[in-house]
Amino acid sequence: MNIPFDLSLQELIFVAFLVFISAAVQGVLGFGFAVIASPIIVQINPSLVPQLLSLLGFPLALRVFFREKSKVNWKPLKFLIVGRIIGGPIGLYFLTTLDPEPLSIAVGVIVLSAGLGSYFGWNVKRNPMNSFTAGTLSGIFGMIAAIGGPPVAILYRGTKGDEFRPSLNAVFTLGIVITLSLLVVTGNLYSDHLILFLLLIIPVLLGIRFSTSIFSMVSDTLIANMVTYFSIISGVVVICRSIF
Repeated sequence: MNIPFDLSLQELIFVAFLVFISAAVQGVLGFGFAVIASPIIVQINPSLVPQLLSLLGFPLALRVFFREKSKVNWKPLKFLIVGRIIGGPIGLYFLTTLDPEPLSIAVGVIVLSAGLGSYFGWNVKRNPMNSFTAGTLSGIFGMIAAIGGPPVAILYRGTKGDEFRPSLNAVFTLGIVITLSLLVVTGNLYSDHLILFLLLIIPVLLGIRFSTSIFSMVSDTLIANMVTYFSIISGVVVICRSIF
């Protein structure tokens, strides 16, 4: 079997299991797909990030959004969406013009600092400026490091799970459309990415299906704690990945 990007069959099976777990986590918590999958997949083949994760993340984010969309408060969300629209092109500009290693380290430091601040009781008020800033950072981080969830998740930390999940995934859905559009326009999305998407979409859909059966059992406190821990872990991973 000729697998795209010269992946071995064992690597393909491992990635399939990884995206199943990551999709299930995002379906339950509201985010975490790229935070879990990106640091591992980039070690297997850097050409898969952010392209493959963006392709797989789109139906995932769309499904989680529609599952609880009635709970979304659109008033503060619109500033996040505007920020995400602006952040994507800025991230692409940074990615194509600046040295990628210090850029990724800077992203990691910011995400880690926000996670630590959240751990020690720092809460971000959801006002128009903070929402716009979080959306912009999410767009930039998503393009540079394929990890755009923490800025938005920290902004919504402490909200009820049935609002947290669809709100974040509304932003993710639009953000992924922007990311994929920019990748297509710049010629950085290849047929091999599409083939892998077709091979791996089934475990992602299974992960979504699994999460749908258990997400209502997860407490709001657990979601808030996982936002903090995922932010700290993803910040450390991005920094270590850039240094080593």
